[in-house]
Amino acid sequence: MDGLRVACLRFRFVTVNQWKCRLCDFDRYHRVSGMRKCGARYDTPFFACSQCSVMFLNPAQFDANSTANPSVEFSPVVTPMRRKR
Repeated sequence: MDGLRVACLRFRFVTVNQWKCRLCDFDRYHRVSGMRKCGARYDTPFFACSQCSVMFLNPAQFDANSTANPSVEFSPVVTPMRRKR
């Protein structure tokens, strides 16, 4: 067996056609890029849904069709303190 076939057997490749957003059910995502002060574009480690713009690090974990743990952490609810009058 050549190296490509072995790699395909070991890993589950997620294509854009198989991926589905957990929040809005859209089927496409993209790599998030940024702009440096000098004007050069760079890729970040983040991906984003092309419809609702939710950001995530691992498309396989954020896939609605996947059984992988989404590893989503919810931030605590912060209530502002009221000033005494």
